[in-house]
Amino acid sequence: MSPADRPVRARLVRVLSVLAVLATVPLWAPPDHVTTADGVFMVAMAPPQGVATVRLVSLVLVVVLALATLVVGRRAGAVAVRRLAVLFVVPAVTLSWVSWRTEGGGSYTVALVGSLGQDPPHAFESPWLPVAVAQAALVVLLWALAVLGLVARFRR
Repeated sequence: MSPADRPVRARLVRVLSVLAVLATVPLWAPPDHVTTADGVFMVAMAPPQGVATVRLVSLVLVVVLALATLVVGRRAGAVAVRRLAVLFVVPAVTLSWVSWRTEGGGSYTVALVGSLGQDPPHAFESPWLPVAVAQAALVVLLWALAVLGLVARFRR
């Protein structure tokens, strides 16, 4: 790798780390229920056993790793940043497990009850949509960071 590419790859890891942290925001407080303008009451059922704990630990780990990546990026070289990215494998695996257990990350099955017998709202109106989208984006970003870290680890 040429010396000119090293700062670019380190910068890419830092940018992906920040994006990973931002993708966690909708996951911190998923909605319990929402009443739509049509009077449809949506209730999220309980998540499968252990999902909430794994998700919380993974989200905290993502934030800590991203902060560490930023600090290391300021003080050390590009190689250290990419090597640190290999640690993103752990939250990538755990949040992939959460996505598998919750059928895509957030819905946990949404019960829909119409007060006047209306049809339930479209899937894009679900209060769980931002959670599912954020979790999918976070898993993709974490796997990208993990692969960058693994490639840097095996090149040495």
